[in-house]
Amino acid sequence: MRHFLRPIEIGGNAVDRLEAVTQSCLEAARLRADDGTWIFRPDGTGSYPDRMYLRDFCHAVEGAGHLIPEDEIAAAIDFLISGQREDGVMPNCVGADGIPEYVLYGDSPPTDNAQFAVKLIDAYCDLTGDYRLFMRHRNALMDAMESVPLGEEALVWIDPANPHSAYGFTDTVAMSGEVLFPSLLYWEACMLLAKLCQRVEDHDGAHQWFEAAEATEKPLRGFRSRRDGMMRAATVDCRQVDLWGSAYAGVIRAISKKETVRVGEYLFDRYEECFLHGCMRNIPQPDHWIRMLADYPRGTHHNGGYWPLATGWAAMVLDRYDHATAVMLLEDAIDLLEEQDAPEWISDTGIGGKLYLAGPASILAAVKRA
Repeated sequence: MRHFLRPIEIGGNAVDRLEAVTQSCLEAARLRADDGTWIFRPDGTGSYPDRMYLRDFCHAVEGAGHLIPEDEIAAAIDFLISGQREDGVMPNCVGADGIPEYVLYGDSPPTDNAQFAVKLIDAYCDLTGDYRLFMRHRNALMDAMESVPLGEEALVWIDPANPHSAYGFTDTVAMSGEVLFPSLLYWEACMLLAKLCQRVEDHDGAHQWFEAAEATEKPLRGFRSRRDGMMRAATVDCRQVDLWGSAYAGVIRAISKKETVRVGEYLFDRYEECFLHGCMRNIPQPDHWIRMLADYPRGTHHNGGYWPLATGWAAMVLDRYDHATAVMLLEDAIDLLEEQDAPEWISDTGIGGKLYLAGPASILAAVKRA
């Protein structure tokens, strides 16, 4: 999909290097499912064996769809959506054997899979100009969006008494109450679904989802702190600065241009607290998440690791404040991805995973050739 903020222009050689890393990840992650469908695992090293995750594949298509045959993308989307439950819940992932899985941590599914399903099909339509896939899955997407758990403010809600994964890329963090990142994704998906409906002249559907986006937009501002301009991850557990969420809010323009510049200023002023070798922490140093769903050591994975996944969003927001710093961040990330075979995350003492596709693909979505 085209990001709401403009991609950053960087040198053609840097884009070529980034595409080469992404292509290596795609080739390593590609796997033929039992029914013959080509699917794409999150990485090429077997850390996520023999299954395709909806959110990871969405990032792959958004940033690197031009590197994947269009018929393979469509077939993989069909493969994922075939795992939808009768109550509308989209699968978290689907195994090569065709068996879907719905839950990560806790008793309930993550609250972002419906949104990523919408974003994935929108990315395919944007790439190909072919809306037949949307027409085929339109009702499935609407059922999925209606299954997202919303609170009184039309924001994604997780019961503090029953925490579970909220946003799948921070699936081990026990955020509760109203939760920022899946709420941002919900607003974005409502807007995209409305525009898809407009494109196929489903005017009732477009009206429904524009209204849903409008209901969510104003309450989203309740996550923002006037003191530092950043957004908090949740309203109950983990009411902490969310670096990823604040940057993403700027990218999709869920906050104003002035507020986006302030996020860029925060990242600039606290660069050493937020970034390492071009990768971004979930929350600034020296903080860690207050409540977790899994026992990961501090300084690793979601609890203090630095991820390439969010680098593109951070760079796009930094670019509104200081272009040179944004380009430096991207160049550092590309160097790291090349030198370390696209790690999932890094820390001061090591790395986690290799050939992790969503990282370089997400950065690729944030750049264009100068």
